Amino acid sequence: MLKVEQFELNGTAQGVFLQAPGGEGHPNMIVVTCKKGYLMCGYLNLAAAEKFGDAAVVGGGADFDAILANPIKGMTAAAAELGVKEGMTGAQACEVLNK
Repeated sequence: MLKVEQFELNGTAQGVFLQAPGGEGHPNMIVVTCKKGYLMCGYLNLAAAEKFGDAAVVGGGADFDAILANPIKGMTAAAAELGVKEGMTGAQACEVLNK
């Protein structure tokens, strides 16, 4: 199942949810795109985002509510330069990335 939602997080952010792309028992894939970067689930690769200079943040959770509510687990240097800080929730990080 593919689901797309819009969120108001200091501007509009668009979320894409792909249910268990590797099959049953695999985690869901979630990305929330913002004006200057994105929040992604741990299924995706932070090292690749760093390599491309993306302002990316990693969060955890099986759905949009969880990934936005949970504390972030990591970020790229570009996200930190924009003001994302350790301890922020996914939603707080998206608000920074939407400035």
